[in-house]
Amino acid sequence: MENGPLHPSNTIARCMTMDSPALCVVCGATAIGRNFDAYTCLSCKAFFRRNAYNEHLRYTCRVLSKCEITITTRRHCSACRLNKCFQRGMKKELIRSLTAINRATSGMIISRQFYERQKPKLTTMDLLSTHDPSALSFDDWTLITNIRNVYEDYCIESFLASHETIPLIITTQPYRSRIKLQRLIDLRGKYLYALASFIKRILQYDHRFVENPYEYIKDNIRTLLSLNTSELMQSNVLEYFPWEHDRFLFESVFTEHLIHRLEIHICTYQTLLPYDPVIQKIFLIILVLTYDISPLIKKVQYSSNDFNPYPKDIFLSQNYYLTLLWKYVIYRLGYYQSILYSVRFIQHILHRQLIEADLTDVILNRDDHGHLARLMETKSV
Repeated sequence: MENGPLHPSNTIARCMTMDSPALCVVCGATAIGRNFDAYTCLSCKAFFRRNAYNEHLRYTCRVLSKCEITITTRRHCSACRLNKCFQRGMKKELIRSLTAINRATSGMIISRQFYERQKPKLTTMDLLSTHDPSALSFDDWTLITNIRNVYEDYCIESFLASHETIPLIITTQPYRSRIKLQRLIDLRGKYLYALASFIKRILQYDHRFVENPYEYIKDNIRTLLSLNTSELMQSNVLEYFPWEHDRFLFESVFTEHLIHRLEIHICTYQTLLPYDPVIQKIFLIILVLTYDISPLIKKVQYSSNDFNPYPKDIFLSQNYYLTLLWKYVIYRLGYYQSILYSVRFIQHILHRQLIEADLTDVILNRDDHGHLARLMETKSV
C-alpha cells in the first residue's frame, strides 16, 4: 500500500464522524445544529423548510393526529411530523429571515446595505481579505445558501427516502440474496440517484444554459461518488462506508485491496481541512461540469454527445462556480492556505482517477461475458 500524505499507512476498517452531542427534537436522529430555533437533523430541517410555508398543500393525519415521529416513522405521516416541528419550537418566520440565512453560512448578519457601504471591491484574487464576508457579494451569499438548501432537499432527502426501497442493511433476507450482483447495482444506483438529483436541480437554477446540459455531463457523476460519500459521512447522514454491510459482495467483485484503497481515499477528504458545509458541495458542481473527467469509462453504445465538444455555456457556468469557490475558500482559509488546500484536493481527485481505472479493469476483465458491465450501464441516471 502506498504511503504519504494522500495514502495513510494505517489500516481503516471503517471511517466514522464524531457523534453529535444533541439529538433532533423532532425524530431523535443525530442533530446537525440549531435550525429555525430548534435542534434538528438535516432531514427534519429540510422537511420544515419545504412545508412550513406551503399554503397550497394541507397535510391530514389518518390516525387521529397522534402518530409517533421517530427516525424510522418520520416519513409515514407528514401532518404529525409538521405539527411536531412547530410544537418543538421551530419557527417558520426564520426560514426567509436574512439573519437565519447568514448565521447558517457565515455566522454573521449580512445585508445589502452593508455591501453598499463598503469600499469598491478588490478585483485581484490574492488581495481578498481573509474572514471578510464583504469579499463575497450579496448574490454570492444567496447562491451559497441555495446550494446548501438544494443539497439537503435533493441529495440528502433522496438518499434518505431511498432507504425504504434500497435499505443499507438487508440482514433479514436470505444470505444468497445478499451476495447477488443486483444488490451491488442497487446500492450503486442509490448513491448515483441522490447525487444526480442535486446536480439536476442546480442546473435548473442556472439560467446561462441555452439547452439542458445534463446529457453532456451525466457520465461525470459516477466518478464523483466517493467525494459525495465523504460529504454524506461528514454531514452525519451516512455513518459507515456504503459497502460496510455488504463487504463480502464488494470485495468478491472488486478485491479487498481495491476496497481498502477506496476507504482510504474517502477518509482522506476529511483530513484536507476542517469540515466546511459549503466547499465540497461547490466542488461537486465544478467537477461535474468538467469536460471528460471520466475518460476511462467504456460504453457498449455511444451517443453523439459523447463526441461533440462541450457547449460554451457549460464552461461559462463552471467558471462562475469556480470563481465563487475561490472567493469563499479565501474568505474561510486565507490566500496561501487556500492554494495549499486546492493543490492537495486536485491531487486527491487525480488519485481517484487511478482507482477508477483499476475498478474499470476489474469490471471489464471479469469472467462473466460482460454481464456486470451491462448491468452498470443500464443503471444510468
